Amino acid sequence: MAFSQAFVRSMQEWVGEQKKILELAKKNMENFKNADRLTLLIASRTACQHISRTIKGFENWLQNPAIITVMPKEMLQEIHEKIWKIMIDLIEFDAKHTGDFLEFLKDKDKLDISSLLIKEEKEDRSPPYSL
Repeated sequence: MAFSQAFVRSMQEWVGEQKKILELAKKNMENFKNADRLTLLIASRTACQHISRTIKGFENWLQNPAIITVMPKEMLQEIHEKIWKIMIDLIEFDAKHTGDFLEFLKDKDKLDISSLLIKEEKEDRSPPYSL
């Protein structure tokens, strides 16, 4: 099965883009060691966006019949092992971080942030008419 030049070029561009992002990320990690809270927040959100974009790319990749019909089992095994490790690490980190933050909030009973939180208001979304 031969892939079109456009498809090959698209994969080459993706790899090139990912390598540039990786280089920038590695280069900037040192800059965040003494960063203020806002910079850390923005950097973390940026990282989450790149993670989401990469995971979505893998998801699309693994749903593409042109890819999965010819990808060797060894490559699928490598993807499976790495993606599962990333998933487990991320879930473990999420549970730990959320638990730690919950403990932080318990220790800060006097901390009132309710005015900063978005209050959920239920809105009647039923149509103004019926059939």
